[in-house]
Amino acid sequence: MHARQRGLTLLEVMLAVVVVALGLFAAAALQVQASQATDAARREVQGALAEHALHERTRAAGTLTVRQP
Repeated sequence: MHARQRGLTLLEVMLAVVVVALGLFAAAALQVQASQATDAARREVQGALAEHALHERTRAAGTLTVRQP
């Protein structure tokens, strides 16, 4: 090994830090996106369950008639 090549230069270290930081930011963005998608899916399921429960209550009360094909 040459005497001038003893380690990483400051530029190489800074570049490595930038690459790692970009990777971490990308992972954080994916985590936020997944969290938002999960929350939206949970709201949709709750709405569907509430609608189903209302439908069942009105059918049980006899105010809803179901047509037979």
